[in-house]
Amino acid sequence: MQGESRGINHLEGITCPSIESLSINLRDLSEERIDEILGVVPTGYAETEKGVDYIYVIQVPDQQTKLVATLTTQLTRARRTANDYPRLNGENKETVTLYVGRSKTLRARLKQHLGAEGRGVYSLHLQRWATGNDAEISVFIMKFDGAEDLLVQAVEDGLWASLKPAFGRKGVR
Repeated sequence: MQGESRGINHLEGITCPSIESLSINLRDLSEERIDEILGVVPTGYAETEKGVDYIYVIQVPDQQTKLVATLTTQLTRARRTANDYPRLNGENKETVTLYVGRSKTLRARLKQHLGAEGRGVYSLHLQRWATGNDAEISVFIMKFDGAEDLLVQAVEDGLWASLKPAFGRKGVR
């Protein structure tokens, strides 16, 4: 029961973070535009960012499940040419969520997802295969400063379970 009490104390200590958002059109995924958009995103390397975790959700606009189907087809083709793309979640057909993730170095991680960099690292690498789509995507970001690792993981897992992303995997760090 002592461990249970400790968990409750950590749960009571967490506050719902504000949600920041970024938007970009898939056709605008040039290196320069990605750098411009991500310029406002924390790097995770500053002294003031130690102990900070970020959970991020990448989505298409509401009611755009057909766009997700198109992107799924395009990613399926791209996966034939490289092995560093995320897994496809075929059971999540009616979703507008592309990906749910967590990172301490948010800017670098989002650059992997939006750009073509980071070969060998599992990420969306949207610049490689999705720029033919004239469609907006949004990245929603939640900051957890000093929160217990298991609590942040529980939030990420809960979001994954409820949003049912089309790509990526649910997993413990």
